[in-house]
Amino acid sequence: MFANRKRYRGVTLIEVVVTMAVAAIPLLAVGTLLVGAQNSWEQTYASVHKPVRENASILTTAFTTVGRKSNRSLYFVYKVNNGAFTVATPPNGSTLADGQAVEFRYWADGFDEGSTSLKTLETTNTGTDYALFYLDGTILKVDYGKVVADVGGVSGGQRNQANKTSTVILAENVDVQTNNKIFSHTVISGAGQGCIRLNATLKDGSVKVEIKTATLCRACWPR
Repeated sequence: MFANRKRYRGVTLIEVVVTMAVAAIPLLAVGTLLVGAQNSWEQTYASVHKPVRENASILTTAFTTVGRKSNRSLYFVYKVNNGAFTVATPPNGSTLADGQAVEFRYWADGFDEGSTSLKTLETTNTGTDYALFYLDGTILKVDYGKVVADVGGVSGGQRNQANKTSTVILAENVDVQTNNKIFSHTVISGAGQGCIRLNATLKDGSVKVEIKTATLCRACWPR
């Protein structure tokens, strides 16, 4: 008498290999997508964080921050030629004066909006410090210093080194071929209107960043 035997069918090596190959296809597809996404992210990150873009952000922040705490009654837009600074004036029939530099006079102590002294405003206080933004070739710099005896960043048509406290490089790649008259303002009856515009193009290889912004100076300051 023979006992009942169940027959068990095994898995062949060929079936295992085929199964593994089929399973590998979606894994390869997912891996390819992940690698592509990583490369795309790295390219986007590198583009966003290129020095030219960071310079644009630094320049815009420095320009607008100083401008907002500066004196409308005493600022200068200059034309710069071989290191010589001359005050920019509008051509005949125009009210727009532009150049390669601008000097702000500002109050280093800042603006305390909670101060009771705001009830008394002063127009003759022209500022304690200066900031001179200027093009040096294709490099955009700013000199910071103290106003002494009504002398700020420029004296006798030259940069004033006597009371300068620091020089900061804001951008090293200004595209002067596109535009080198990067600072401008409106002049009416010989007086600047207190709104200074910045129009500069920074270029780094194929990456080009245009900066178009403006800052409005204060008309007066608390006593």
